[in-house]
Amino acid sequence: MSKANQIIKLMEPFIEEGRLLPRSAETISECIDDFVVIENENQVIACAGLKVYEQEKVGEIYALVVNKSFHNTDTSSKLMQLLIDKATNMELISIFALSKYGGRFFFRFDFKETKLSSLPELRQKSYDYERSSIIYSRKL
Repeated sequence: MSKANQIIKLMEPFIEEGRLLPRSAETISECIDDFVVIENENQVIACAGLKVYEQEKVGEIYALVVNKSFHNTDTSSKLMQLLIDKATNMELISIFALSKYGGRFFFRFDFKETKLSSLPELRQKSYDYERSSIIYSRKL
């Protein structure tokens, strides 16, 4: 199974619960270089994308998911460290995430709740007011 298909399969239960936005296999395939993954026995058990806004030197974490069998392990911490390392290596100045459910998780990694106006203009324009996600940001 391709990495993109493994990511889609990993995301499915969280999409069904409304915790994650659906994305097509085509979309994931087109953005596969955005993703950091953690594997166990050649299966993706955790992943997240990092979309870069070049002009602002800012990254957006999206589609962050850890297989439920690996919750309450340090897998999510390892995943976040991979994201922070990737963003740092790209010389980004900050990273952010939009979430309805991840407050405690993001706060553990020094993210702060922030306002829509702090996001890159392009991302402000695509903000989903119906979903009304909370915005978490972290300087690097």
